Amino acid sequence: MRILFLVNDTMSPPGVLLDEARAQGADCEVRVIHYGFGDPSRPLDEVPEGHHAHDGLVIMGGPMGVYEADKYPFIDKTKSLIRSFHGAEKPVMGVCLGSQLVASAFGADVYKMGDTDEFGFLPQTWLDAAKEDALLHDAEPELPIVQWHQDIFEIPAGAVQLSTRPVWTNQSFRIGDKTYAFQFHLELTRETLEEWMAQRAIHEGVALTEIEAAIGPIEDVLNPQQDFARRVMARWMGLQGPTPAFLRSSPGS
Repeated sequence: MRILFLVNDTMSPPGVLLDEARAQGADCEVRVIHYGFGDPSRPLDEVPEGHHAHDGLVIMGGPMGVYEADKYPFIDKTKSLIRSFHGAEKPVMGVCLGSQLVASAFGADVYKMGDTDEFGFLPQTWLDAAKEDALLHDAEPELPIVQWHQDIFEIPAGAVQLSTRPVWTNQSFRIGDKTYAFQFHLELTRETLEEWMAQRAIHEGVALTEIEAAIGPIEDVLNPQQDFARRVMARWMGLQGPTPAFLRSSPGS
């Protein structure tokens, strides 16, 4: 399987998702579309025009908003690419900004939730649809998964909502059988988490120890998340191949 990873922030690499894809034998291409919070001198890659060179698409997070296409031309190109993969019945996974791009690609609103954000290992409440989902059917109840975002998406018409949280009610959804949007950060490694905690301390103007105390023992929360992420990634890869018409579960296919 040939998987394209689009990185929109060098501080948000594909991490566990890339590791699991390679462990499953995938041929992975990582394109850095924007440096985000990273080194602005880094050479950037282009967003492909179509799906033809790859069997699956994963879009990672970034600090920009999908409503900033005038500042970030890659946004509209990425939305077009998402629709290309989806129309070809190839698996798509959007993570954080990636999930918002999926939502926007199918006509849903994405907007900033004022001055507040979600940060930390926060529990997902899986909805009934998740219990029958190919990727999430055995997800641990109220599994804490890392979040760091200020924007939120609406659920596109015809999509199936899969999880929720208080206030930030739209957390994940599926369109058709192979296109997924996850607001939470499945990909996180310990190295990236430690970088994020340091950034968060600067962002809030507090000591790093305060952020570490709020997170708690890292292994207790990160290890279950990573096990879940690997499981989700392996199953997502198993979606490769055409879906017979009688198995399509929702509009948008």
